[in-house]
Amino acid sequence: MAQFTDVSGAQAFVAADAKQYFVSPLFLGEDVLAGMDVMTGIKGNTYLDHFSAGSYLTTADAGASFSGDAGTVYTNPQISPNRVEVEIAMSGNNYYNKVKGQVLRSGTNKDNVDGTVLKQIGAEILMQGIKADFNRQLFFGDTTAGLSINGDFSVYKGIFEAVQHSVADAQITVATYSTGANSAITALAAVYASATAELKELPKRFYVSGKVADDYVTDLTAKGVSPAYDDLQNGIPKLSYLGIPIVVRRDWDVVLATKYAHVQEIQLAAGTDAIGSSALGARILLIADNAMVVGTDFNEANVESWYNQDEKEFRFRMGYTCGTVLLDAKMACVYGN
Repeated sequence: MAQFTDVSGAQAFVAADAKQYFVSPLFLGEDVLAGMDVMTGIKGNTYLDHFSAGSYLTTADAGASFSGDAGTVYTNPQISPNRVEVEIAMSGNNYYNKVKGQVLRSGTNKDNVDGTVLKQIGAEILMQGIKADFNRQLFFGDTTAGLSINGDFSVYKGIFEAVQHSVADAQITVATYSTGANSAITALAAVYASATAELKELPKRFYVSGKVADDYVTDLTAKGVSPAYDDLQNGIPKLSYLGIPIVVRRDWDVVLATKYAHVQEIQLAAGTDAIGSSALGARILLIADNAMVVGTDFNEANVESWYNQDEKEFRFRMGYTCGTVLLDAKMACVYGN
């Protein structure tokens, strides 16, 4: 089970807090994982069972015995997670002030601040950076040999690598996105057109850069009909295209604009793997629900905290494994440059 160790007694954490405050929010509390299959018992290289849907199985009665047809295809894709770790050092004074500030902003009665409130606030402060790293590495993590990808991104195979190195060229749209009228609709239409018939039939969702979402909203609110007036006043709470939900990833814009030299470009199979030489435009993913597996050793993750009296620092340490694999190459497509 997940372990939490406090070697100083300075924090009121117990073993159950590891899962409640740290590991669960990372893997079970993220909207980004809502359309993915999170497997929590993955400690190392693991083969997964996958059967394709059967077809052309029913034949005319020949009057003789039944004949078995191998209409389904069995594959066993391998997920290969890597171990990641994080240690945070924060001066005791800074940590105290941050927790105090959060307590005051939460409206908690200062005369009745119990341990649960302090633990929750402390965990939220520590998890902000860890979640940001997780979201970035989950999508942009890349282990392709020979690329100059630094340690912030080369921790394990991310979703873009898993998709790009699995699907057929027909499911990859290499394009530099430029903001403009109808640009988002054109890009979304291109991605949907590249989807396989099987993907179009299944429950699925788009993941898009923030600039694609903003342009799409602009296009929708420029319809010139009465709903556009309401959209301009109230916004559009949930975006969709052709009835397919859209998940907006504004963190992608930051990575593509500022960390492009550590991000692999979108290429066809015949292309050469390369990192970005200049700011990259935008990305769009269309993935069937539960086709992308995110594997982790959720139940074995370790979390530790202690107060270093020599350095006058509060220390927090966490380690876990993570990796991704696309179960079926027909279940995803990607757009970008």
